[in-house]
Amino acid sequence: MRPALVNRNRDIAPMTHTRPVTFHPTCKDAKKQRLLCPACIHWDPRPEDGSGPGVGYCIKRDIVTRIRCECELFEEATQMKVQARDRALYGTINEEQEEE
Repeated sequence: MRPALVNRNRDIAPMTHTRPVTFHPTCKDAKKQRLLCPACIHWDPRPEDGSGPGVGYCIKRDIVTRIRCECELFEEATQMKVQARDRALYGTINEEQEEE
């Protein structure tokens, strides 16, 4: 007698099937509105939490949230701002120390 193959792909399902993104209630029409969180300096997608697409951590609010379309704390993550934040967090490496 053969065992039933009902759940044979359950172990690989999270890797092959992506869940749909559920946007924050501030997004009335997510296709037409700008999704602010992925472009914000305070956004951390946190893929290691396994919380799914469209969910991440807002450093400024100190919460796990869905992607928003309206936010009073939004700050564009330009390259200069990201580098300044990284220097503040991790410090700088002296070029002299790199050569040694």
